[in-house]
Amino acid sequence: MKKFALALLALSSSLLALENAGQKWVEKTEKSYWTSQDQLIIGENADKKNSVLWTKKNFKDYELIIKFKTDSKDYDSGVFLRGNSHQVQIGVSRSLKKDLTACIYAPSDKKGKYPAASNQIKELHKLGEWNEMKIIVKGKNMQVFLNGTQTVNYDGVKIKDQGPIGLQLHSGVHQKMEFEILSLKEF
Repeated sequence: MKKFALALLALSSSLLALENAGQKWVEKTEKSYWTSQDQLIIGENADKKNSVLWTKKNFKDYELIIKFKTDSKDYDSGVFLRGNSHQVQIGVSRSLKKDLTACIYAPSDKKGKYPAASNQIKELHKLGEWNEMKIIVKGKNMQVFLNGTQTVNYDGVKIKDQGPIGLQLHSGVHQKMEFEILSLKEF
């Protein structure tokens, strides 16, 4: 009986479900890294493990407007667009060691890991402050705006037709990220 109770406890902690912006968000890990407070979704991985908080629903064409902030000096996060094949980077790329916020990470397209990058990030990204990012996904096209300025307009090669949206904490770095979903609308 004791083993059964421990198994139930482990299962319940690995399937964290949050409600935010009218969506259910689900984390499927052994340990929970995400919480919700007021209108914020907060992720922190003190053990430097990877974690993604996914929408329960799949999306096809949509516009997502979020605010994000961190007080972490080094962070690597992002927004997965339709499952884990294409992502909008937030923070410092682990592989390239530079801030690629609001750029597209899509190694599956075989055009380099970051086939759509911007040279405006240094001037647009406000470290330690709230930043607003608008992401528009229509068909294979992805547009990203950081603090009101377009950073990329990219046509993906192998992006899925639909999938969940995910908020990521990358492995290898301890970070605390705060997200506020301002709007999420489908076309």
